Amino acid sequence: MKNYPEPLPQTGESAEIERLLLHRAIAASGDGVTIGRAVGSQFPLIYANPAFYQMTGYEPGEVIGNDCRFMQGALRDQPGLETLRTALKEGASATVLLRNFRKDGSWFWNELRVSPVLNEEGKLTHYVGLQQDVTERETRKREIAELNRTLAERSIALEMSNESLRSFSSSASHDLRAPLSSIKGFCTALRKSIAASQDSRSEHYMARIEANANRMNDLIEALLQLAKSTTGELNVQTCDLSQMAQEVVNAERLSLPTNDVQVNIEPGLAAEGDPALLHSVLQNLIGNALKYSSKTPGATVSFGRESNESDEPRFFVRDNGAGFDMKYADKLFGAFQRLHSESDFPGTGVGLATVRRVITRHGGVVTAESAPGQGATFFFTIGVPHVYGIDD
Repeated sequence: MKNYPEPLPQTGESAEIERLLLHRAIAASGDGVTIGRAVGSQFPLIYANPAFYQMTGYEPGEVIGNDCRFMQGALRDQPGLETLRTALKEGASATVLLRNFRKDGSWFWNELRVSPVLNEEGKLTHYVGLQQDVTERETRKREIAELNRTLAERSIALEMSNESLRSFSSSASHDLRAPLSSIKGFCTALRKSIAASQDSRSEHYMARIEANANRMNDLIEALLQLAKSTTGELNVQTCDLSQMAQEVVNAERLSLPTNDVQVNIEPGLAAEGDPALLHSVLQNLIGNALKYSSKTPGATVSFGRESNESDEPRFFVRDNGAGFDMKYADKLFGAFQRLHSESDFPGTGVGLATVRRVITRHGGVVTAESAPGQGATFFFTIGVPHVYGIDD
């Protein structure tokens, strides 16, 4: 530490003026300043400036002649006190953090810096203490530490959840699909036997078994997609959403060759995100729009971008199909929640749950507007992608 020169000694009137100036400087300090005299192991105060009294609420008559340790009350085992005792005993400087009590009983964090005053023989005669109320700083520090602890716990819990989802994905991919493959194989063999006997009732039962096996396979695939939507690191890049939308439409038309729904896709739409996950969003939203408008004469599906009431851009997928009652909108994005019967519009009931989770991971929100028989519009925004998803 750099040593600064002491003021040149003055005598007479000059000395008195300098003493008065030093006193006023200390009195004007915003930090509490105390001076204590070394008397054995005690350090009774001989001076305290106005900031000290304002900080502690004590009066001079309650402070002068007392050792500062009275402000620690019963908290005599604070780590900083041992450091302070050692410094005073050895005539060394120290900075400690203490929990002190005001006169009214309230406590505050006090950052105390002590500097020894030695005589010409090197003996400790006094000490100077600079005291600062750092309660606000320490409170913030502890709040941040608590927040970090909570975030760390959530991170661990999230990783455990992701690990469970990864385990489920592995199980669904192998353990669940294996018996389904076996069922399908036996169904094929039985169908050949049934065809030879021309048993129509058995043929009907066989068709039901195959249909349910296929539906189970679709549900497993949907659950896998749902699991993937909330786990793993995002591969963020610029995505051509217009091109993705056209790819989805082309694929849907191959599976529904008789579908004559008119589709309008706004060109040049792009966003930053994971291309695989954003493709699944468009696949689910546009796929649903095509499906639920397939029975509507003159059906139209549109994908584009517009601004909301706050002039914020958002993407939309709009159709003029079956629509739904908005009083059931709270169920819309839940897994296995369906607002239409399986016989009218087949599906797994997982697609919109996947959409919501993917959009949430990308820092956005997804909402819907609809009315029965008047089509539906799904709006979504894409903000700052998160590295890991949280199912909230």
